[in-house]
Amino acid sequence: MIKKAATALALLAMAQTPAAMAQECITEQEFSSIVIYAVPLAVDGMKQKCSASLSKEGFLATGGDAFRERYAALSDEMWPTAKSTIVKMGGEKAKDGLAELNSLPDEIVRPLLDAVFATKIGEEIKPQNCAKVERGLEVLAPINPRDAGALVAFVAAVANVKSAAICKLEV
Repeated sequence: MIKKAATALALLAMAQTPAAMAQECITEQEFSSIVIYAVPLAVDGMKQKCSASLSKEGFLATGGDAFRERYAALSDEMWPTAKSTIVKMGGEKAKDGLAELNSLPDEIVRPLLDAVFATKIGEEIKPQNCAKVERGLEVLAPINPRDAGALVAFVAAVANVKSAAICKLEV
């Protein structure tokens, strides 16, 4: 069963190109749920990737754990929407693998998906950008996690971030 989940996740990772994701857009609310769900993983990834290059008095060292926990407290609530959105983002290319992934119990899928997220986040953060990412987290820190997720989703939609595949903003 774990082998099947790992295969499905590998298909998902391969399908995460803008072309594959463009098949179906996701709503700001769906994107927000992924943002909120992924923040604790991003903080963990930042700590691993950037600890040597960031100040011991900086935000991550002094406030990172509290920031992480505020988002982690919402993880269980965000999980169902985040999972279905990830399946939706997989597009047609990964349809069979994602159907299999969706049929597996969450206690198997969630840790595997967390590992994929953490790995992808770690790969995306370049050492020269650690201070910028830390500053971005610090700016979001005073904002309620739900509002921060909505803000990030809105900015991604307005900026037309292609890799996010957020539905066109209708006003």
